[in-house]
Amino acid sequence: MGYKMTKKKSVLIVVLLVLLVLVISFTGCTKLQASPQEEQPPNQQENTDTADEATEEEGTEEKENQEEVDENENTGEKTPVESSNNVIGSKVYISIDKLNVRAEGNGQSKVIGSLVKGKEVQVIEEVTREEATWYKIEFNNSEYNNEGWIFSQHTVSDINDLFSSPKLFDNKEMNDYFTSPTLFDDNTVVAYYGHPNSKIMGIVGRHPKEELISLVQKTSEKYDAINGDKSVIPAIYLVYGTVQPKGEIGIMNFDLVMSYIEEAYNNGVLIYLDHQMGKNAPTDALKELLPFLKYPNVHLALDPEWRTDKPMKEVGHLTGGEINEVQKIMSEYMISNGIQGKRQFVFHQFVDKMIHDIEAVSSNYDPVLPVHNTSGWGSPEGKIATHTRNSKATNIPYKGFKLWYFYSNEPGVHFDNPLMTPEEVLNLDPKPGLIIYQ
Repeated sequence: MGYKMTKKKSVLIVVLLVLLVLVISFTGCTKLQASPQEEQPPNQQENTDTADEATEEEGTEEKENQEEVDENENTGEKTPVESSNNVIGSKVYISIDKLNVRAEGNGQSKVIGSLVKGKEVQVIEEVTREEATWYKIEFNNSEYNNEGWIFSQHTVSDINDLFSSPKLFDNKEMNDYFTSPTLFDDNTVVAYYGHPNSKIMGIVGRHPKEELISLVQKTSEKYDAINGDKSVIPAIYLVYGTVQPKGEIGIMNFDLVMSYIEEAYNNGVLIYLDHQMGKNAPTDALKELLPFLKYPNVHLALDPEWRTDKPMKEVGHLTGGEINEVQKIMSEYMISNGIQGKRQFVFHQFVDKMIHDIEAVSSNYDPVLPVHNTSGWGSPEGKIATHTRNSKATNIPYKGFKLWYFYSNEPGVHFDNPLMTPEEVLNLDPKPGLIIYQ
């Protein structure tokens, strides 16, 4: 009995020793697996090089520059990066909401402007230092020889990388529809106008985009029922660049623009992007819009009324030569980038002085289709008189016509009284190919 107890104790001790060894081994393995994570340094703050907010106090720029340098110097061990010439001469796209443009290729240099997300720029030089790579780009600033520098980290080489569904626009059937060479011969366009963030600027701002598309489709159906052999295509007309005091321009957020382009594409709806120019040259305003032509349902517009540094105090204008130059740039961009289909270029007029030398405007910048749109609010008689006057410019045969919905009786809110019916609009001479409701 005593022997058996001793033997049992011995066995028990051995078992306990084995268990102890296993526990120690397991603990050691666990600790070894965890140690690389424990030794990893904390995440570094990303160098954004973004533009200052307008509300920041004077002197913030110097503080921002110093903070940016500090970030560059605290990114850990500096490893030289070889510069590649592949990017020189190519186009890149800004990938953050606002990116500073600097006088030189470093974070201490003076900020000479900024670029918004989606902006297309051409790289003319690349400088890679230990802490960062900078691109020298073409930038509209005469003081610095129309050049500037941007931090390359906040650019992409393909604009499709800026949104979540890059294959969305790969629908062949939809693309063939939007880029048909006879699209505007076979169809009348009915568009809803405005800015998503403004109810006063037009109907676009009074409804969510899904509801807006449903509404414009219903209006298009009314026209389609009385449009003879032609069909009707619905469209959304967005004011992409909105004039501000002193002719400054507020640019619509890139992601907001793309959300409308995508939703419209999925529903067979066209998109027009309009730039009011302000104090900017027409060609510079157009270049803000050109990258969006890569989407098959997008068309462009400029509004001469707001081409001024005194908005609401004077009516701006375009010249025939400027309209031709814009068409030329648009045509060359489409051809060089392999953009398919005809694309409309719309400009508005409600008084003669808005277009100087209109007889000089050419309609021969294929594949661009210029659209001479009758704008202005008021009575049917006044609007018809304006359209009749615009019709004398037979060198621009494709005409448009704008109508204004009632929204409010508040001062400064305009509308047509009464609103012309679809039958009355289609009976205009010449019959408009583009009909816009604001």
